[in-house]
Amino acid sequence: MSPRKRHPPKKKHSNKLRPIPVEPLSDDERSIRGQEEFDKACVHLFEAEKLVEFSRTPNACIHSAYYSMYHAASAALFASGGVGKRRDVPRSHEHVVEHFGKLVANETGDLAGLGKVLSIARNDRMIADYDMVRGATSSDADETTKLARKFVEACMGKWGFSDQVRDELDD
Repeated sequence: MSPRKRHPPKKKHSNKLRPIPVEPLSDDERSIRGQEEFDKACVHLFEAEKLVEFSRTPNACIHSAYYSMYHAASAALFASGGVGKRRDVPRSHEHVVEHFGKLVANETGDLAGLGKVLSIARNDRMIADYDMVRGATSSDADETTKLARKFVEACMGKWGFSDQVRDELDD
């Protein structure tokens, strides 16, 4: 019998550190962030309504109208407890639209269909901002701005936000 060949010992790797546990946002933090998001929604809505009066900048108007809805949806997600382990709002627009749609899927009244409205507004904003051939028309801008007003008011009514910026901007 031949002597057994010994292999060199295996190189040991150090153990990976465990990830730091995710700390969820507190109710107070979510409440503050929700109102901040809603304030931003009101700023964008104010801008969209001013731009639609001007009627010469439909792409910018749709951009602002969409962002008013996006920030109102983010505020609603904060107010409803957030999403994920951190219980906050997703970073991507696509996921905000998705989670907001799930949040209002079974709602009735003013909230019914707002998930679809947000999704359509996102598509319109993408066309207004990036499409090289087709842009928005003044009637598109007017319609999207009216939808944004309804969207923001429905969120304000459901989740109890207050419009803290309107008086500041009207000056």
